[in-house]
Amino acid sequence: MVDALLVASLVVVSGALHLDGLVDTCDAVCTRASPAARLALMHDSRAHAPGAIVACLVLLAKFAALGALPGAVRAPTLLVAPLLGRWAIVVAYWAYPYARSTPGASLALKAQATAPRAAAVTLFALAVLALALGPAGLLVLAGATAAVHLLASGFRTRLPGLTGDTYGAIAELVETLTLALVPLVTRTG
Repeated sequence: MVDALLVASLVVVSGALHLDGLVDTCDAVCTRASPAARLALMHDSRAHAPGAIVACLVLLAKFAALGALPGAVRAPTLLVAPLLGRWAIVVAYWAYPYARSTPGASLALKAQATAPRAAAVTLFALAVLALALGPAGLLVLAGATAAVHLLASGFRTRLPGLTGDTYGAIAELVETLTLALVPLVTRTG
């Protein structure tokens, strides 16, 4: 029951914004439409089968990962997983082109994603990871970094750039990966 409430709280804390981005991203990248049509589909408020299925699988994966967390790393992981999800957004904004040119919150965030800011949030994340997980924190950050770049590159094969929805999808997937990765890299044998 506690793990289900934790998964729900991870969704509620962000106002389900990132989960909605995951749904919209999956709906768009899984269609056989043109890149412009995929971008337009992201504005559709309805969830389609690909997005709904992936959202369910991600929530189940988070639930399973929480259940597999050893007690010694449970609290630190509950701190670093959401942190790395948000860190991933900043890094993706900085490192990858934005798909839209129309004014909006996401375009404004893209304009503020500078190299010094990306470096600052990376140093902050690294410090928190080191305090929370010790040397294993570096492996978790390496895994999250690889995930950001694989996801963003994958989305770019289907879209002309990233959008607010894809940044949300990246956050959700990096958070999920972190929950699953921490017990693997912190095993003491």
